[in-house]
Amino acid sequence: MSLLACLTALTLSTILLLPPAWLVHRVLIHQSQIETRFLQQQNLDRSLELMSRAIQGAGYQATTSQYQATVESIKIQKGSSSRSGDAIVLTQDIPDQLGYDCMGNSLTRERTIKQQAYQRFYLEPNRHDSRTQKLMCQSVDRQGRLHQGEILNNVLSLQIDWVRVNSLTHQPEISRTSTGLITITLRVQPQIGQNDPARVIEQTRYISQRHGMYNP
Repeated sequence: MSLLACLTALTLSTILLLPPAWLVHRVLIHQSQIETRFLQQQNLDRSLELMSRAIQGAGYQATTSQYQATVESIKIQKGSSSRSGDAIVLTQDIPDQLGYDCMGNSLTRERTIKQQAYQRFYLEPNRHDSRTQKLMCQSVDRQGRLHQGEILNNVLSLQIDWVRVNSLTHQPEISRTSTGLITITLRVQPQIGQNDPARVIEQTRYISQRHGMYNP
C-alpha cells in the first residue's frame, strides 16, 4: 500500500471515529456531573439532619439533672462569618438515654461546658476554593475543650432565622426573637471542574424547637 493510500485511510478513520469518541466523552462527563451532584445532595441532606437534630435537642433538661437548663438554649448569630453567613449555638442537658453530638461523639457529662452540652454550626473560608466556604461543626471533647470539624464543603451561603408559625401559609415572616420555629437555607455549589461548575443546590428546612421557652 502506498503512502498516499495509508494517509487517506488514516484520515477517513479519524473522521469516522471522532464523532463517536466525542459523544462517549460527553456522556462520561455528564455521568460524572450527575454522580457529583447526587453525592453533594446526600451530604447536604446529612448536614441539615445534623443541624435539625441539634436544634430539636436544644433546651432539653434530663429528669435526673440537678442543674437548671440554660434559658437561651438557641442563639442565632447573624452575619457571623466573613461572607455574612449565619451561625447557630445550641446547648442542652445530657439526655437520659444515649445521644450524640454533631461529630458523632456520645453526649456525656465530661463533654460539657458548665454542665451543658454545646454545639455550634458556622461557616469557615475554604482554603482550596476562595469562592466557597465550609460548614463547620463545633462541640466539646472529653477534656471539656472546644473542637471542630468540617461536615460540608463548597457552601455558598447559610441563612438561619426564627420564623412565625402562623405566617407559613403565606410568606414566612422573620422574627428577631425566638418563636419555637427555625428556618435554615443552605446553598452549595458542586464543582465538576474548575471551568465547569454544576448548578447550585439550595434547600430550605423548617425545624421546630422541642424544648425550652419561646415567644409565639
